[in-house]
Amino acid sequence: MRLKNTLIVLAAVACSTLFIPGQAYAHTSVVSGTAPCDQAGKRTVTWTIKNNWKTEETVKNLSLSPKPLGETSPGLPTTIKKDGSYTFSYEVPADATKITISFTAQWPDHYEEGVKGSIGNLPACPSPSPKPSASPSPSPQESSPTPVPPSPTPSKPTLPTTGVALPALLIGALVLIGGGIAFALIGRRRRLEA
Repeated sequence: MRLKNTLIVLAAVACSTLFIPGQAYAHTSVVSGTAPCDQAGKRTVTWTIKNNWKTEETVKNLSLSPKPLGETSPGLPTTIKKDGSYTFSYEVPADATKITISFTAQWPDHYEEGVKGSIGNLPACPSPSPKPSASPSPSPQESSPTPVPPSPTPSKPTLPTTGVALPALLIGALVLIGGGIAFALIGRRRRLEA
């Protein structure tokens, strides 16, 4: 009889874990970017932030390196719609060889994720070639085309952070402990009544 009660308690505990959903099983925010040079020798960074969750995402604690030339936070919204994305661009110094972004993504259920992206191994942008002067030249010369550096590869998206938040684990543990105690007391009561 004791073995039967123990098996019932273990089965109840195992089944109850199936009904306690994880809070953060699919919250993800992914960032990707490019940083090509233009013909004038300027480097423009373009980042795309994608919210891969069923509710809107709030972007907080944005950090860009190197700092943008001009505006400090170029048109970045504080929220991104569910399953949506947002793209923004800004100019950085032409000699930047590594560009990074980091921010905190937060969803309405208070789950937060730190997101980082980077674009590295960038060659310095070539200086713009001086424009020919207006004075006539004695003989025509062929001009060789200016080599265009290869466009950098987009940054690799970071892996999503998955798992269950600590409060969900604590609540689940308390439910399991309470259920185990209740089953043990019911089994003991039945044994005493018999």
